[in-house]
Amino acid sequence: MDLLLDFIIVGMSIGIVYGLVALGISLIFSGLDIVHFAHGEVYMIGAFIGIVVVSIEGIPYFGALIGAMMITGLMGVVIERVFYRRLTRGGGGYTVAGMGMIICGFGMSVALQNIAYLIWGAAPHPYPVNFGMPIFMGNIALPKSYLYILITSLILMATLHTFLTRSKLGLAVRAVAYNKDISYLMGVNVPVMISLIFGVACAMAACAGVLIGPINYVQIEMGYLMLLKAFAAAVVGGFGSLPGALIGGILVGILETLGAGYLSASHKDIYAFLLLIIVLMIRPTGMLGSLVKIKA
Repeated sequence: MDLLLDFIIVGMSIGIVYGLVALGISLIFSGLDIVHFAHGEVYMIGAFIGIVVVSIEGIPYFGALIGAMMITGLMGVVIERVFYRRLTRGGGGYTVAGMGMIICGFGMSVALQNIAYLIWGAAPHPYPVNFGMPIFMGNIALPKSYLYILITSLILMATLHTFLTRSKLGLAVRAVAYNKDISYLMGVNVPVMISLIFGVACAMAACAGVLIGPINYVQIEMGYLMLLKAFAAAVVGGFGSLPGALIGGILVGILETLGAGYLSASHKDIYAFLLLIIVLMIRPTGMLGSLVKIKA
């Protein structure tokens, strides 16, 4: 029983990190109507920025977390303004500009990975933080880093939810995500809101990278696998649904941890996609997704 509880806590901690990245993917999809395939590399860059900030004398780990989110968020705004803005003016989805955004996302992924290689090299980097002794639950020793991930992520989710539902700026963001044309007519500055959406999504990815850093080494190739699992989490929860992204991430994390613990640790990366296939067979729109009819 203690072992099962340990697996569930670890799975929720890892899954909520998947959920943070999936949340950013769903946020960008809701606002720009495209899938950002460079989001895994944004997560990786955020983790490296966290190492740089936490290495500065006198800055604690959670200060580095906030610093990495701010810097990566600003980087996301610059990327959207400089590289994606002209394409988003042509629309997303199945338009020619939408396909161009996908290709541009792949190119941005390669560019960010090579920039990280030139700055930090190919060797894995450990996070220079120490959370102290683990917490003992019966015969199981649980590292405090997993609990910190849970607590920090839940606080961040609650803050984002409050921002989107209680503030005028958040309501403007939701309006743009729902319908850009009507938002224009209502006086909302749509280009600024799109930049804000992109910046917040990149900040979420950076938070995930800094939270997972003390558990895993940070390296330039860590982004692609995270992107795949976060994408699976977003689809399982309902693509474009922000609560669904979180729920899908937690489900993927728990299933992955239980599968690695009770079945085979060497095949743990396939469990997310098995869950994805099962959910799509039962409910193609995902758990909290909605079916939208599009006229040709």
